[in-house]
Amino acid sequence: MKLLLVSHDEQLAGDIYRYFTPRGYSVIHYSNPLKAMDNFREIRPDIIIFHEPDFPRHWKLSVQSLRELYSRDTALFILMVPPDYPEEDLHKAYILGVNGILKKKESEKTAVESLESLILYYKPSPEVRKQRRLLPLGEKTMDFIFMNPENLQLINARVLELSEYGAIVKPVEEIKTEGLIPGMEISNCSLKTGDVILSISVRIIAVKGVLELEFIEGLEDWKSRLKKSIESYN
Repeated sequence: MKLLLVSHDEQLAGDIYRYFTPRGYSVIHYSNPLKAMDNFREIRPDIIIFHEPDFPRHWKLSVQSLRELYSRDTALFILMVPPDYPEEDLHKAYILGVNGILKKKESEKTAVESLESLILYYKPSPEVRKQRRLLPLGEKTMDFIFMNPENLQLINARVLELSEYGAIVKPVEEIKTEGLIPGMEISNCSLKTGDVILSISVRIIAVKGVLELEFIEGLEDWKSRLKKSIESYN
């Protein structure tokens, strides 16, 4: 998973590199925001961390440039700001396409841990990707629909990452996921891949901003049909 840091702060860059690299992230550091923007398409970053105090006039241009290429689900943009950052500008940041904002008032160690928590709200860790052999779908559309057994709400979610063994999905309306807990099994879920709809049962592994799901054996041919669907998307 590619993490791109835009910052002139070498200490911050070192802290992020030492924290995230052992966790399976590929850390790329730019001290020039314009050069970073020029390489968004080539690098295809999963996460961008932008240190606003270093380049207060460039973060808006950076997020706009990123959103011309990738959606909020495909590429995260996390803005690090000082504790007294104006609330009005925070609101503008979300409108422009920023996923998360971290007010950097803690120690650097706490700051990087907070960054990881923000990232895991939107994306699985590299270790989860490896264990479940998950493949990011990028801008391609695949839907996952199921009934919440706790409140009988129909949940429509976008598939972010997929394999024959499981998926990471993001509910369109997170409020409908209330009551879902790890270990819960849900039957008769619908996975729509193009013109094909597969009926799959799942076990919930983790519930955050996204849901980590493990597929449970169903009809004999569902796995082969799913494999063909994955191949058609890549």
